[in-house]
Amino acid sequence: MSPAPRGVRRRTGLVLVAAVALLSGCGGQGPASGPEGSTTGSGRPAAYSSASPATPRSEAPRAKKPRTSGAQPSLPPGDPGLTAPSVPDPGTAAASPQHERARRDVPGGALLDAETVSMALGGTWQRHAGGGDECVRPEGALGERTMSYGGTDAGVVAETVATYRDAAAADEAVKTLGEAAAGCGWKVGPDPRLGSASVAAEDGPRALLGVSAEGVVVLLVGRGDVTKDAARWGSLVDLALGTSCPAAPDGCH
Repeated sequence: MSPAPRGVRRRTGLVLVAAVALLSGCGGQGPASGPEGSTTGSGRPAAYSSASPATPRSEAPRAKKPRTSGAQPSLPPGDPGLTAPSVPDPGTAAASPQHERARRDVPGGALLDAETVSMALGGTWQRHAGGGDECVRPEGALGERTMSYGGTDAGVVAETVATYRDAAAADEAVKTLGEAAAGCGWKVGPDPRLGSASVAAEDGPRALLGVSAEGVVVLLVGRGDVTKDAARWGSLVDLALGTSCPAAPDGCH
Protein backbone atom coordinates (compact mmCIF):
# COMPACT_ATOMS: atom_id res chain seq x y z
CA MET A 1 0.00 0.00 0.00
CA SER A 2 1.27 3.47 -0.84
CA PRO A 3 1.81 5.83 2.10
CA ALA A 4 -0.90 8.38 2.99
CA PRO A 5 -0.42 11.88 1.74
CA ARG A 6 1.33 14.29 4.15
CA GLY A 7 -1.85 16.29 4.73
CA VAL A 8 -3.76 13.29 5.77
CA ARG A 9 -1.04 12.19 8.20
CA ARG A 10 -0.95 15.69 9.72
CA ARG A 11 -4.65 15.76 10.32
CA THR A 12 -4.50 12.31 11.81
CA GLY A 13 -1.73 13.41 14.20
CA LEU A 14 -3.67 16.45 15.26
CA VAL A 15 -6.66 14.28 16.06
CA LEU A 16 -4.53 11.94 18.17
CA VAL A 17 -2.94 14.86 20.04
CA ALA A 18 -6.34 16.34 20.80
CA ALA A 19 -7.65 13.02 22.06
CA VAL A 20 -4.64 12.55 24.34
CA ALA A 21 -5.07 16.07 25.75
CA LEU A 22 -8.73 15.47 26.38
CA LEU A 23 -8.03 12.21 28.19
CA SER A 24 -5.30 13.86 30.28
CA GLY A 25 -7.66 16.62 31.42
CA CYS A 26 -10.33 14.15 32.45
CA GLY A 27 -7.88 11.96 34.29
CA GLY A 28 -6.65 14.91 36.41
CA GLN A 29 -10.05 15.44 38.04
CA GLY A 30 -10.74 13.07 40.95
CA PRO A 31 -13.49 12.80 43.48
CA ALA A 32 -13.66 15.53 46.18
CA SER A 33 -13.39 12.92 48.86
CA GLY A 34 -12.68 9.25 48.96
CA PRO A 35 -11.49 6.46 51.11
CA GLU A 36 -8.50 6.84 53.38
CA GLY A 37 -5.36 7.47 51.27
CA SER A 38 -7.21 9.03 48.25
CA THR A 39 -6.50 12.53 47.02
CA THR A 40 -8.55 15.48 45.81
CA GLY A 41 -8.30 17.13 42.42
CA SER A 42 -5.64 19.50 43.78
CA GLY A 43 -3.38 16.61 44.63
CA ARG A 44 -3.83 16.92 48.44
CA PRO A 45 -5.06 14.02 50.52
CA ALA A 46 -8.78 13.96 51.13
CA ALA A 47 -8.20 14.45 54.87
CA TYR A 48 -6.82 17.96 54.19
CA SER A 49 -9.56 19.08 51.80
CA SER A 50 -10.95 22.55 52.43
CA ALA A 51 -14.44 21.13 52.45
CA SER A 52 -15.47 20.23 56.03
CA PRO A 53 -16.55 16.63 56.39
CA ALA A 54 -20.14 16.11 57.30
CA THR A 55 -20.71 15.63 61.08
CA PRO A 56 -22.07 12.13 61.74
CA ARG A 57 -25.62 12.18 63.07
CA SER A 58 -26.06 10.56 66.47
CA GLU A 59 -29.24 8.67 67.15
CA ALA A 60 -30.85 8.34 70.60
CA PRO A 61 -30.96 4.77 71.88
CA ARG A 62 -34.30 3.18 71.38
CA ALA A 63 -36.15 1.87 74.43
CA LYS A 64 -36.71 -1.82 74.40
CA LYS A 65 -40.29 -2.78 73.99
CA PRO A 66 -41.78 -5.07 76.63
CA ARG A 67 -42.40 -8.60 75.71
CA THR A 68 -45.82 -9.02 74.25
CA SER A 69 -45.74 -12.71 73.67
CA GLY A 70 -48.18 -14.83 75.59
CA ALA A 71 -45.44 -16.95 77.15
CA GLN A 72 -45.02 -16.45 80.94
CA PRO A 73 -41.52 -16.11 82.45
CA SER A 74 -40.26 -19.22 84.15
CA LEU A 75 -40.36 -19.33 87.99
CA PRO A 76 -38.18 -21.28 90.38
CA PRO A 77 -39.68 -24.43 91.89
CA GLY A 78 -42.16 -23.63 94.66
CA ASP A 79 -42.67 -19.96 93.63
CA PRO A 80 -46.44 -19.38 93.14
CA GLY A 81 -45.87 -16.14 91.22
CA LEU A 82 -47.16 -12.62 91.74
CA THR A 83 -50.80 -13.56 91.28
CA ALA A 84 -50.82 -16.03 94.17
CA PRO A 85 -52.81 -15.04 97.28
CA SER A 86 -50.79 -13.47 100.06
CA VAL A 87 -49.87 -15.47 103.15
CA PRO A 88 -48.83 -14.23 106.62
CA ASP A 89 -45.19 -13.31 106.99
CA PRO A 90 -43.52 -16.08 109.03
CA GLY A 91 -41.38 -13.42 110.71
CA THR A 92 -44.43 -11.58 112.03
CA ALA A 93 -45.12 -12.26 115.69
CA ALA A 94 -48.42 -14.01 116.23
CA ALA A 95 -51.05 -12.44 118.40
CA SER A 96 -50.82 -13.34 122.07
CA PRO A 97 -53.07 -16.31 122.86
CA GLN A 98 -55.99 -15.75 125.17
CA HIS A 99 -55.48 -17.03 128.67
CA GLU A 100 -57.58 -19.93 129.87
CA ARG A 101 -60.10 -19.37 132.61
CA ALA A 102 -58.76 -19.06 136.12
CA ARG A 103 -58.43 -22.33 138.01
CA ARG A 104 -60.89 -22.96 140.82
CA ASP A 105 -58.94 -25.90 142.21
CA VAL A 106 -55.32 -25.26 143.22
CA PRO A 107 -53.17 -28.30 142.38
CA GLY A 108 -51.13 -29.79 145.20
CA GLY A 109 -48.02 -29.39 143.08
CA ALA A 110 -48.46 -25.60 143.14
CA LEU A 111 -47.18 -25.55 146.73
CA LEU A 112 -43.76 -26.34 148.18
CA ASP A 113 -42.93 -29.85 149.24
CA ALA A 114 -41.06 -30.73 152.45
CA GLU A 115 -37.82 -31.54 150.63
CA THR A 116 -37.72 -28.12 148.98
CA VAL A 117 -38.31 -26.35 152.30
CA SER A 118 -35.53 -28.40 153.91
CA MET A 119 -33.17 -27.48 151.08
CA ALA A 120 -33.91 -23.76 151.45
CA LEU A 121 -34.04 -23.49 155.23
CA GLY A 122 -31.92 -26.40 156.39
CA GLY A 123 -32.97 -29.08 158.85
CA THR A 124 -35.80 -31.54 158.44
CA TRP A 125 -39.30 -30.27 157.66
CA GLN A 126 -42.60 -32.01 157.36
CA ARG A 127 -45.68 -30.85 155.49
CA HIS A 128 -49.33 -31.12 156.44
CA ALA A 129 -52.51 -29.48 155.16
CA GLY A 130 -54.04 -26.37 156.70
CA GLY A 131 -52.65 -23.86 159.15
CA GLY A 132 -51.81 -20.23 158.80
CA ASP A 133 -53.15 -17.06 160.42
CA GLU A 134 -56.85 -16.55 159.91
CA CYS A 135 -56.42 -12.79 160.24
CA VAL A 136 -54.18 -12.57 157.19
CA ARG A 137 -55.62 -14.70 154.42
CA PRO A 138 -56.29 -13.80 150.77
CA GLU A 139 -59.88 -12.67 150.20
CA GLY A 140 -62.16 -13.18 147.21
CA ALA A 141 -60.22 -16.13 145.78
CA LEU A 142 -61.74 -18.59 143.30
CA GLY A 143 -59.55 -21.38 144.58
CA GLU A 144 -57.27 -21.71 147.61
CA ARG A 145 -54.93 -24.26 149.19
CA THR A 146 -52.79 -23.98 152.35
CA MET A 147 -49.91 -26.14 153.59
CA SER A 148 -47.89 -25.87 156.82
CA TYR A 149 -44.26 -26.89 157.34
CA GLY A 150 -42.65 -27.67 160.69
CA GLY A 151 -40.72 -30.24 162.64
CA THR A 152 -37.64 -28.34 163.69
CA ASP A 153 -36.80 -25.75 166.30
CA ALA A 154 -36.29 -23.16 163.50
CA GLY A 155 -39.97 -22.29 163.44
CA VAL A 156 -43.12 -22.89 161.41
CA VAL A 157 -44.02 -21.77 157.90
CA ALA A 158 -47.49 -21.66 156.32
CA GLU A 159 -47.99 -21.24 152.57
CA THR A 160 -51.25 -20.31 150.85
CA VAL A 161 -51.78 -20.26 147.07
CA ALA A 162 -54.97 -18.60 145.82
CA THR A 163 -56.34 -18.08 142.30
CA TYR A 164 -58.35 -15.11 140.97
CA ARG A 165 -60.39 -14.29 137.89
CA ASP A 166 -57.59 -12.13 136.45
CA ALA A 167 -54.34 -10.37 137.30
CA ALA A 168 -56.05 -7.17 138.39
CA ALA A 169 -58.15 -9.05 140.94
CA ALA A 170 -55.07 -10.79 142.31
CA ASP A 171 -53.22 -7.48 142.64
CA GLU A 172 -56.19 -6.01 144.49
CA ALA A 173 -56.22 -9.01 146.84
CA VAL A 174 -52.58 -8.31 147.77
CA LYS A 175 -53.46 -4.70 148.56
CA THR A 176 -56.36 -5.85 150.72
CA LEU A 177 -54.05 -8.35 152.42
CA GLY A 178 -51.74 -5.53 153.50
CA GLU A 179 -54.66 -3.56 154.89
CA ALA A 180 -55.90 -6.60 156.79
CA ALA A 181 -52.45 -7.25 158.27
CA ALA A 182 -52.23 -3.64 159.47
CA GLY A 183 -55.67 -4.01 161.05
CA CYS A 184 -54.48 -7.15 162.90
CA GLY A 185 -51.47 -5.39 164.45
CA TRP A 186 -48.84 -6.25 161.86
CA LYS A 187 -46.31 -3.61 160.90
CA VAL A 188 -46.42 -3.25 157.13
CA GLY A 189 -42.99 -2.59 155.69
CA PRO A 190 -41.70 -1.31 152.34
CA ASP A 191 -42.98 -2.95 149.17
CA PRO A 192 -40.52 -5.75 148.28
CA ARG A 193 -41.24 -5.10 144.56
CA LEU A 194 -42.00 -8.68 143.59
CA GLY A 195 -44.48 -9.91 140.97
CA SER A 196 -47.12 -7.44 139.81
CA ALA A 197 -48.02 -6.54 143.43
CA SER A 198 -46.47 -7.44 146.78
CA VAL A 199 -46.64 -6.70 150.47
CA ALA A 200 -44.40 -7.48 153.47
CA ALA A 201 -45.19 -7.14 157.17
CA GLU A 202 -43.80 -8.14 160.58
CA ASP A 203 -45.33 -8.87 163.95
CA GLY A 204 -42.62 -9.65 166.51
CA PRO A 205 -41.21 -13.10 165.65
CA ARG A 206 -43.55 -13.47 162.68
CA ALA A 207 -43.04 -12.37 159.10
CA LEU A 208 -45.47 -12.18 156.22
CA LEU A 209 -44.94 -11.79 152.49
CA GLY A 210 -47.64 -11.82 149.77
CA VAL A 211 -47.02 -11.68 146.02
CA SER A 212 -49.35 -11.75 143.00
CA ALA A 213 -48.37 -12.87 139.51
CA GLU A 214 -50.71 -13.59 136.55
CA GLY A 215 -53.82 -14.03 138.62
CA VAL A 216 -52.22 -16.09 141.40
CA VAL A 217 -51.41 -14.95 144.94
CA VAL A 218 -48.71 -16.65 147.00
CA LEU A 219 -48.70 -15.91 150.74
CA LEU A 220 -45.98 -17.06 153.14
CA VAL A 221 -46.29 -16.58 156.88
CA GLY A 222 -43.37 -17.68 159.05
CA ARG A 223 -42.65 -17.72 162.76
CA GLY A 224 -39.33 -18.24 164.55
CA ASP A 225 -35.68 -17.95 163.67
CA VAL A 226 -36.34 -18.85 160.04
CA THR A 227 -37.78 -15.38 159.39
CA LYS A 228 -34.67 -13.63 160.77
CA ASP A 229 -32.35 -15.05 158.12
CA ALA A 230 -33.05 -12.76 155.17
CA ALA A 231 -31.10 -14.87 152.68
CA ARG A 232 -32.90 -18.12 153.53
CA TRP A 233 -36.30 -16.45 153.81
CA GLY A 234 -35.81 -14.76 150.46
CA SER A 235 -34.74 -18.06 148.91
CA LEU A 236 -37.90 -19.73 150.19
CA VAL A 237 -40.03 -16.94 148.69
CA ASP A 238 -38.38 -17.38 145.28
CA LEU A 239 -38.96 -21.12 145.36
CA ALA A 240 -42.62 -20.64 146.32
CA LEU A 241 -43.19 -18.29 143.40
CA GLY A 242 -41.65 -20.74 140.96
CA THR A 243 -43.58 -23.70 142.35
CA SER A 244 -46.93 -21.89 142.04
CA CYS A 245 -46.85 -22.05 138.21
CA PRO A 246 -49.41 -24.93 137.98
CA ALA A 247 -52.02 -22.68 139.59
CA ALA A 248 -51.78 -20.04 136.82
CA PRO A 249 -54.44 -20.03 134.05
CA ASP A 250 -51.92 -21.02 131.36
CA GLY A 251 -49.90 -23.29 133.63
CA CYS A 252 -46.90 -21.03 134.31
CA HIS A 253 -45.83 -17.45 134.92
